[in-house]
Amino acid sequence: MKVCLSYAHDQEGRKGAKALASALTACGFDVVWDDRLPEANPTSLPEWIATEFSTHPVLCLLTPDYVRRFGNGDNTSARKGVLFESRLLLQRIYDHTSRTECPVIPIAISALPVDLAPVVLKNLIVSRFDPETGEGLAAIEGRLHSLPSLSTRPKESSKVSKGVVLARKLEAIAPSSSDALTLVTEWLNTVPSLPHEDVARALPAVEIIVKATGDVSAMERVADCCLQAMSDSGPLIGEVGDRAWLLLHCRAWQLHRRHELVEAVSVVAEGIRLAEEAEKERLELIAYGKRLQAKLHCELAEITDSETRKHHLRRAVDCGQAASDLYEVIDAGSSECGAARVTLAQVWYTDYRLSRRRLALNRANKLADQAVGYLAKDRSCEYHDLLILRARISITRGNFPRAKEMVNKALVSMATHAEDGASFAELLGLAHLARAELSSQEGGDDSSVSTRKDIGLALEYFEKSALLYASATCRWRLAKLAPATAGVERADIRICERLFADSRIRMRGLEERSRQIREYVGGRWTRRAEWKEIERKLRSQT
Repeated sequence: MKVCLSYAHDQEGRKGAKALASALTACGFDVVWDDRLPEANPTSLPEWIATEFSTHPVLCLLTPDYVRRFGNGDNTSARKGVLFESRLLLQRIYDHTSRTECPVIPIAISALPVDLAPVVLKNLIVSRFDPETGEGLAAIEGRLHSLPSLSTRPKESSKVSKGVVLARKLEAIAPSSSDALTLVTEWLNTVPSLPHEDVARALPAVEIIVKATGDVSAMERVADCCLQAMSDSGPLIGEVGDRAWLLLHCRAWQLHRRHELVEAVSVVAEGIRLAEEAEKERLELIAYGKRLQAKLHCELAEITDSETRKHHLRRAVDCGQAASDLYEVIDAGSSECGAARVTLAQVWYTDYRLSRRRLALNRANKLADQAVGYLAKDRSCEYHDLLILRARISITRGNFPRAKEMVNKALVSMATHAEDGASFAELLGLAHLARAELSSQEGGDDSSVSTRKDIGLALEYFEKSALLYASATCRWRLAKLAPATAGVERADIRICERLFADSRIRMRGLEERSRQIREYVGGRWTRRAEWKEIERKLRSQT
């Protein structure tokens, strides 16, 4: 059987292509790649490549360089071969109408998280191959042998609409590339004139691109524009489900990112209701919505009074368990099951931190351990989220060596992707906060310095991602470590912490208290009385 290799001519790509070509040749495959140019002296090398790629299975070796230039390329002249080949492959994928046996097989040969791959490749099954050990070859060989025999070139595709063309571009572009958000803006300008099905097709790619950039305003425009377009089009089959998808995947993310949690809870509830009423009940959407509800109620528990906190924690547990049960029904053992367990473990860990109930910590630890068996590194965000959670649980249980191993593993793994999207920046911030917590708990001569350094690094990442609540939380922790830097005394920190649960309000309280101290001239005063005045002022503003 002939197979073709498509790869980028960077160091990783060359090394991987050479190793994979040698391994496949040893297995009896005839490997077509540009290290073995044809001896027949074709009239046109591009035509030869087009012919080979259209008649034989193609293995795409995914490296960061390959992903950046797949489908849309960039503004440089480098790696034009990747751009040419990827456009051939996109057409091959779009021409393949069967649900199975796709002749394009993506293979990751580096630590590339699949989250960063273009949607059109991420939606395919991505195999792994280690050039050093050959691990993964057996699975690739099995996939190739399962393909039907291919000998004829597909017919030329008929002319497609502008909406389909734009959807294909969105599916093919690397989500974190510099041109991706520009392409989303171009698509948004056409949405009012596009058929409903064209809008719905492009939405998953649009969602991934906007979330990779962390641009809340862009997501707000996407939600507003698409919901309006669907309202203007009148009742259509599938519209209810698509409106539910928009509310859960776009509007809720926008509100959550701004930490408008009450509004987000309301939107998610509406999204779940629509998903349940859709022509064909959308179980995956409902499960996704339940998982979102668990996260939101968990975060609300952190910033509310004790009685309301209990309500939110109960709701978080119920919704997290419902999501986990639904994912088990949909696809038992899937990565989504693992992601739901991570969310539920986070809920129980929050319960422990707020209530100090040992049972809650044990449940969090058990669920986190269970999730390990579900999540691979391909699910990069959930995988690293789990690593950080397990590190924090280990800190709480006093197992500092294990916590250090996990948090350092997370930091090293994500360091190469610091510029690859807002989700990585946020996770890096959380990992630094976990290491700060570890330094604080371990103690030692340089504990305070290390703690402040990691909190400062987390603050930089959160500010870069425009996460205002997380940034305020870092500033509050720094103020607790050194009250004088906030212009207050340690007693003020204790009173402020007792009065307010929300870090943003706490920081406004410290700013007001610092101003009072600076402006104080003489006469009798009491700290408690002045804090009561600050409390009245801040609560009247919220």
